[in-house]
Amino acid sequence: MKKCTCCNQEKELSCYSKQSSLPDGLRNYCKECANIKEKLRQAELRKDPEWNEKEKKRGREKYYRLYKGEPRKQSASSKRLSTEKYWTRYPEKYKASIAAQRIFPEVKGNHMHHWSYREEHWKDVIELCLEDHNKLHRYIIYDQERMMYRTRTGVLLDTRESHIQYMEFVIANEK
Repeated sequence: MKKCTCCNQEKELSCYSKQSSLPDGLRNYCKECANIKEKLRQAELRKDPEWNEKEKKRGREKYYRLYKGEPRKQSASSKRLSTEKYWTRYPEKYKASIAAQRIFPEVKGNHMHHWSYREEHWKDVIELCLEDHNKLHRYIIYDQERMMYRTRTGVLLDTRESHIQYMEFVIANEK
């Protein structure tokens, strides 16, 4: 047992990270406190636009160093396998996509979004541009039991109107 200098609690030795320069070979504060300290440090650093730019540049350099400037591509067999796995997990989505195959967007390049995957709604889709479609999917969660989406707060979007209303709210307020 060792006492953390941050939270002043006695904890098992396994709760401390190693640090060979200290006499007992362990840090003075526990892993939980270390995580909290690091999150606070990161939050403070993110306020600095100069630091953000350096991090972006560092990330790009790492990407080019590792992948030599070529974007990583998934092999055809790997993509086929992941697609099959997805369709197996969500058979209702597969059936809805097959049913809506002949529905074409009014604007070329737009995506068709299913607001519900119940059989009676398979051909009832909402046309969105790619950017808005991606934004929307960041803020909704699929409820497979009800075959509809929920907001992040858990509100079921059970009608087309409620889905469109939430979609417009997300698109208008997303930064």
